Amino acid sequence: MLKKRRKLYTAIALIFTIYLIYKGYERWPSRNWKEYRSLVGIWPRLKKEGIENIMFCYARSPQTGDDTDSGFQGILEWFSFRKRDATIVKWWSRHHEVPKECLPECINILDRTMKDARWRWLPNYRVWPVARMLVVTKRGKYIVHADSDISIVAMSKVYGDNWVSHELGEYLRKCGLQTTRYFVPPKEQTISIAIFSSRIHREDFLLDWPPVALFGDKKRTKELFGKLLEPKMVFEGRDWLEKIVDEYEIAFREAEEKKFQSKNCKFYGWIIFVTQDWFYWKNIYLDANAVLGDYMASEQLKAYFDELGITKELLTGKMNVADQNDENTADVNQ
Repeated sequence: MLKKRRKLYTAIALIFTIYLIYKGYERWPSRNWKEYRSLVGIWPRLKKEGIENIMFCYARSPQTGDDTDSGFQGILEWFSFRKRDATIVKWWSRHHEVPKECLPECINILDRTMKDARWRWLPNYRVWPVARMLVVTKRGKYIVHADSDISIVAMSKVYGDNWVSHELGEYLRKCGLQTTRYFVPPKEQTISIAIFSSRIHREDFLLDWPPVALFGDKKRTKELFGKLLEPKMVFEGRDWLEKIVDEYEIAFREAEEKKFQSKNCKFYGWIIFVTQDWFYWKNIYLDANAVLGDYMASEQLKAYFDELGITKELLTGKMNVADQNDENTADVNQ
């Protein structure tokens, strides 16, 4: 009986020692990112380390594809975190960086939210699989599952698997953050525009397929994507690129004046505005008279698409059943 107790105590001590070593490894400063499922559990540590930057983004990019991982949930449930490469977020779609002047109040609001969050092991808010919140402290870099819905047409919110803050969403909207579905990058920053057809399968990586058209600097785009794109049509130079950006800006201004009324139409593809750092993805819808996107419509863009043969390419071929359902279409700009 005594030997059994000794073996039990030894086993418990060994497990405890391994746990302490593991927790020490988890907290060891590193250039790499550390990824967690919940913000609630690690929030006290982040505050203690001194938060220097908060950004909301999507773990999806033309270079790395989706960051979905079927074992992700299991990894974090068993081991509490996973370590990611130091450059893993380089090409993730960067949407919402909290301005420095807004950061102190953002932290205060989050602090109140985390104190009110309960039952953190029972998620009641499910975020989009690739939605992430990036937090940089004086000691480390952290990735957390969280999403920001900064809306012009509805109440904004920021939320994770087990917490939500409308107060933070509204505050960040006042700080100038908004979802990228309502605007495009300035044409001075836009390097190229790529248009893709919806005929590709949803499970296929988008940029393994040639785009219908590429506008702008093909060489520079190759450098940014890390691969050579072979579009069916190439429009080098800035003329057409700037025309398209201008028309998108006009369409969004008109949509804003009309309070962003939703448009219902068939989905036909994606348009990506490429800058040095970001990739702005938007859905393309078509009807007989206009090119449509989320809340916007442009007859002039339809005229451009018709003139260049893009409309014909987008309409050619049978669409996938999955693509015909708007709920199944890819939209990283929610």
